[in-house]
Amino acid sequence: MYKNFIFDLYGTLIDIRTDEQSNAVWEKYAAWLKTEGISYRGKKLKKIYEQGCEEQFRNMKSQGIYEYPEPDVLPVFAGICRRKNRKYTDGQVYRAAERFRILSTGFMELYPNTINVLEELRKAGRKIYLLSNAQRVFTWQELVKTGLIYYFDDIFISSDMGCKKPDKAFFDKLIDKHALNVSESVMIGNDSTSDIAGATAVGMDAVYISTAISPENDPVPDCRYVFEDGDIGHVLELL
Repeated sequence: MYKNFIFDLYGTLIDIRTDEQSNAVWEKYAAWLKTEGISYRGKKLKKIYEQGCEEQFRNMKSQGIYEYPEPDVLPVFAGICRRKNRKYTDGQVYRAAERFRILSTGFMELYPNTINVLEELRKAGRKIYLLSNAQRVFTWQELVKTGLIYYFDDIFISSDMGCKKPDKAFFDKLIDKHALNVSESVMIGNDSTSDIAGATAVGMDAVYISTAISPENDPVPDCRYVFEDGDIGHVLELL
């Protein structure tokens, strides 16, 4: 039935727990930055980061280009690092942002049927795309580590595109680039608002899979396929 399978990442293919609000995480990050010659207290570092992200978001929102704008956190990390070390290179900034993600991640692993589903879709000749609300500097290392990066025909990350699900524009960027027939495409996600509502807005069928990290009190959406047991393996029923 479907030629194109479009996946959400976190909560759909990857089970993950992160905590960017933890003061302990920020203290650990401050300790790591100190080894790079960049000195901050953890609480101060957290405040600068949050203010930088909020400023970027306000600027993008004021431009009115997208209904759901998505800033890129990499310039925020660049500002943090170069405020103390002007010679800090782009490569060093990227590594510093990656380190924060590692320190703020408590748990990450693929769901049990993730690889099996992707391999079977490949064998069946289907196209596989990723449409993720995420930061490239955080996500790319996780795609490599889990091996997921090798399964996708293309990867769309919201921080690259300047907008995020459920923004229709985010879906349209993927649809337009690959000239996808919406009637032959299906979105698979664990969030009724971003994944399912976004797909519905562009006239695309959707698969809702309720997982432990679906939004709290997430209403069961009105979409074609609903699986509440958290098993991504149900996707193979669509072949």
